[in-house]
Amino acid sequence: MDKNKISIVIEQERQREVEKAKIRRQLPGCKEQIEDLLCTEAYRELLQYFQTEHVKKLASIENDLAVFLIIMSIYQMELEEGTDQGILHGIHSMTQAQERYLKAKFLMWRLEFLDEKDDLAVFLEEHLVSVPFLKYLIHTSSFAKAETAFKLAMICKEQGKFAKAFAMLGYVNQLSPGAEAVFCEMADICIQLGQMETAAGCIRNIKESSGLLTEYQRKWGMLS
Repeated sequence: MDKNKISIVIEQERQREVEKAKIRRQLPGCKEQIEDLLCTEAYRELLQYFQTEHVKKLASIENDLAVFLIIMSIYQMELEEGTDQGILHGIHSMTQAQERYLKAKFLMWRLEFLDEKDDLAVFLEEHLVSVPFLKYLIHTSSFAKAETAFKLAMICKEQGKFAKAFAMLGYVNQLSPGAEAVFCEMADICIQLGQMETAAGCIRNIKESSGLLTEYQRKWGMLS
């Protein structure tokens, strides 16, 4: 590379840093605005604020805002799926929101790689963790997505959160269609809720059984 090209590259880099410095000067005011909106639980207004151009630019260069932009993306998914209480429920500061998101992500990794579910189960009991939140974590952070989603579904089922468990099993089926265990578990939830026709529909989705269905049918009293 000749000297002129090197000079051009250096100047372009200098201009980028000048532009970043200019954007960063907006950071204190931006954080103050976010904290004010969180303090008053004006979450929808906060979502609109994060859709403005200057906040997007700040989030592209500042890690704290980048993490919070992820949180707002999850919140938007929750709104679109009709979830009233989710990732921002009871949140009144950026620190609280970031800690909730990062802890959920960390505990999901421990579930996936170490098969440790107790702390995650406690977290799910203590916080209103929505299906969109769980799906986002799996979609963006899990390696064995279907297996991890199934484990999460089983935790929700054990806690008696049948609607959430059923929704997560549906997500597992999207990730890895046709698994016998998924349809058996969906049917099991329906039977516990007395929804026998829906349970029968789940069972009909099983094209080939390895014998697992027979075990469930015995559990349900359908076999002698």
